[in-house]
This record gives sequence, C-alpha cells and structure tokens, in this order.
Amino acid sequence: MSLFGMLLTELRARRGVFGVLFFLGLAVLVGFNVFIRPHEAEFVYDAYAGFWPVFGLIVGLALVIVMKKIVQPMISRGDDYYERNS
Repeated sequence: MSLFGMLLTELRARRGVFGVLFFLGLAVLVGFNVFIRPHEAEFVYDAYAGFWPVFGLIVGLALVIVMKKIVQPMISRGDDYYERNS
C-alpha cells in the first residue's frame, strides 16, 4: 500500500476526532463573531451577534430539504429501471 493510501486509511479510522475538531472550530468562529464586531452594520440584522452563521445554517438546511423532497423525486429512477429496459 502506498504512503497516500496508508494516510487515507489512518484518517478514515480517526474521523470522529476530525468531526469534533471541525465543530469546535465552528464554535470558535461563532464566538469570535460575538466579540469582534463589525465597525458599521450594513443591514439591520448585522448588528446581532451570530446572525450570519445562523442565517447560513437555516438556508443550508432549507436547500437540503428542497433538494431531498422536491428535486430528488423528479430526477430519480425506479429500482427496476434497468430490468424494464433490457
């Protein structure tokens, strides 16, 4: 096995640690948003701490729900698609 393959295997085995580090990093960034304020708010809601992270989370979840509930049924094929057409 190559060095790159061993590295990927090791990273896959420790994916829980990377998940914790990822969410910890996100929490730190939201914390920075509370203490480091923009010097002038351009929009009404910019003045609230953590608005943009919460906005991004809500919009991202809405996109996932729309894709799963509306778009996926339109583009998916049935389980027997290839048996019917052979």
